[in-house]
Amino acid sequence: MIPPAPQVAVVTDSTSDIPRDVAQDLKIQIVPALLTVEGQTYRDGEGMSRAAFYKRLPTLSEPATTAAPSPQVFAEAYERALRWGAKEVLSIHLSPKLSGILNAAAQGAKAFGARVQTFDSGQLSLALGFQAMEAATAALAGASLEAVIQTARRAQQRVHLVAMIDTLEYLRRSGRVSWLRAGLGNLLQVKLLVEVVDGVVERLGQVRTRAKALASLHELVRGWGPLQRVAVIHSAVPEEARAYAARLRDQSHAPPLVVDVTTIIGAHVGPRSLGVVGLTR
Repeated sequence: MIPPAPQVAVVTDSTSDIPRDVAQDLKIQIVPALLTVEGQTYRDGEGMSRAAFYKRLPTLSEPATTAAPSPQVFAEAYERALRWGAKEVLSIHLSPKLSGILNAAAQGAKAFGARVQTFDSGQLSLALGFQAMEAATAALAGASLEAVIQTARRAQQRVHLVAMIDTLEYLRRSGRVSWLRAGLGNLLQVKLLVEVVDGVVERLGQVRTRAKALASLHELVRGWGPLQRVAVIHSAVPEEARAYAARLRDQSHAPPLVVDVTTIIGAHVGPRSLGVVGLTR
């Protein structure tokens, strides 16, 4: 027997980096963002694999660009959720300080009134994804819309994201990090450590070598204490990411996820970056 749909459906966007099987299990609907590579536009995850994208990225004749889905695409997602049996929808997305996705979602939600609520995660990648996963878990347990929102808000307060950016060229091109435009010449030969706080990419420091950068990252993550969930996110360094995840296994209640970040994020951080997302207990 197929279990009934939850009364509250959770919708997010592809920058959440939630693995497909996890999204299916939790009944999370994911709306793909848009990626343009040398004049060709793709729906995130369709037509170009992440592996193929990262292989092409250093050789592109012009920078890859990204865009939000249209409000109509979000409206169609909400309509599907309601048609499939949900009474209400929580739509949780990438920080508006980094993208126009939340605004597009809010525009798409207008026709549905109070039945569709949008939520600013203040995060990206699985720091957004963990919030959606916690919300969806509550929804599957029968929680009301208000209780699902409160679950997402509690997760938002407990989630952390730190990362090592291997090369700063792509982040500079993106223009999403204002402080990077100043003094760039002094940073080109370093590995940058960053943290996302309330939708803002903040600089934690920089080191000269990759090994030292990863050691610093590990020290930061250990400082978070026991974790309910943890993930290693990376751009085309899967073996290194799996090895790094193994070091975190004893810190997390759930086995670490290892995720090659979406091309939408990869276009801005470039290849060979690595980060850790943790949800504290």
